[in-house]
Amino acid sequence: MYNSILRSFILLLFFSLVPSVFAQERAPRTDLPFDISEKKRLSERDFKNKKEGGYFTGLPLINSDPNVGIGYGARVLYFYNGNRTSPMFEYTPYRVRIFAQYFNTTKRAPYHQLSLDAPYIFDTKWRLRADLVYERNPNSLYFGLGEGTLQPLSYLERNDPNGRIRRNAPFSDYEDNLSFRRPGDAGVGEAPIVSDNKYNRYDIENPNFSTSGEYSFFGGTLRTVTGVRLSKQIIRRFDGVNNNAYLGPADGILGLLDVDRTFATPQGETKLTRDDKDGKVRGVNGGYTNTIRAGIVFDTRDFEPDPNRGLFLEYTHERSTKAIGSTSEFNKNLVSGRIFLSPVTWFTNKPPEILEKFVIAARGTMVQTNGDAPFYEYRNMWGTEVNQSGLGGRTTIRGYKQDRFVGQTMAYANFEVRWKFAEAEFGGQHFDFQLVPFYDVGRVWDRTEDANLKNYKHSRGIGLRIPWNQATVIYFDHAISNEDRQTFINFNHIF
Repeated sequence: MYNSILRSFILLLFFSLVPSVFAQERAPRTDLPFDISEKKRLSERDFKNKKEGGYFTGLPLINSDPNVGIGYGARVLYFYNGNRTSPMFEYTPYRVRIFAQYFNTTKRAPYHQLSLDAPYIFDTKWRLRADLVYERNPNSLYFGLGEGTLQPLSYLERNDPNGRIRRNAPFSDYEDNLSFRRPGDAGVGEAPIVSDNKYNRYDIENPNFSTSGEYSFFGGTLRTVTGVRLSKQIIRRFDGVNNNAYLGPADGILGLLDVDRTFATPQGETKLTRDDKDGKVRGVNGGYTNTIRAGIVFDTRDFEPDPNRGLFLEYTHERSTKAIGSTSEFNKNLVSGRIFLSPVTWFTNKPPEILEKFVIAARGTMVQTNGDAPFYEYRNMWGTEVNQSGLGGRTTIRGYKQDRFVGQTMAYANFEVRWKFAEAEFGGQHFDFQLVPFYDVGRVWDRTEDANLKNYKHSRGIGLRIPWNQATVIYFDHAISNEDRQTFINFNHIF
């Protein structure tokens, strides 16, 4: 049995490292305006399904995220692909993509955006990206900074200072027990009776603008990136603000009754305020964050929105300085890699229909923050294509709440299998249906030099992806961890 498994593993490793001798390559285009690597060329299937010319796509934004509630809104996209006879048609996901978005949620977390992306703009080696965003999240989570956030959740039963401690708690039980009223601590300025309903919450408002230019080398496989981000952060804490709480230890004999109703109760001291008093964080009053950005990218993916094969490696550096209007001086460094493999094509260039898209995808990322960064910047991870936020939530470790783990150094990895099991045409629109089992892992450290391979947090799950006309991917994921389980509905692969 062991020898059989070992032989299978060696065979798989061999074919992952050696290109198939059976694959038949298409003749390279000779009419391109400049050299573009054949690795960037669309597969024959994607080329056949790609729409010609320009077209609008209107998306009703129906979104679900446990932290911000049910989302609703609309996104209007315009894609211009050019003519099918154009040599660039086979080597670009689109020539221009513009979209405008209105979005809000049942927990009042708006995210409005105007976005532009133009690869090889005006048939040059330049790519232009620009985004104007207004976002606000009154449900932002803060569990602290550093390795201390890796500790399992614990709580006092019914928020009773004399109650029994429950350790290794699920997030739902932890948050439920913070919703009971308790006696306030006058020494820290609390009211006589308070709750801890929003102990780990704060409100952040963040209007921002970012733009970048990318220049291609070596057939488009290598790009240098320069850009800027201009933003303002407005922070609101909930200390002393009334919220709904259940009768608890502060209510004497009434607190022993199982009364299924809530009462307006002042919030006690929040975790963010406590850490500010202890000198553990900066930036609790918000400020301006203006940064200069630079990066380098190696990219051999065949089709960016939904790759079949290729490698994507990037290094980015972001520097905030008072010289350009920032409140704080700090810098961030990020390294990230993604790989996409289609193992069936190692054996044949004409896979059976049921296996024509079977992709193994993986990503690993590490980021460090140096200097006097405000607490809300530690979570931000700038990539040349996407921005991530903290560890936990839809785009990193999906089985944990958003920003559950944040620190000076953060690392995480995602592994997915993307199998297209069906496709359909409706009203001239093409849809694929992909089943996606996944696994996520990550952790944080107080110092980069402490990074190791121990004590990582894990989550796993199953997802459904529905690529719509190839360039728009509708996304459903259900994730499970030791602490939580979450379901997400959104758009685009997370990598």
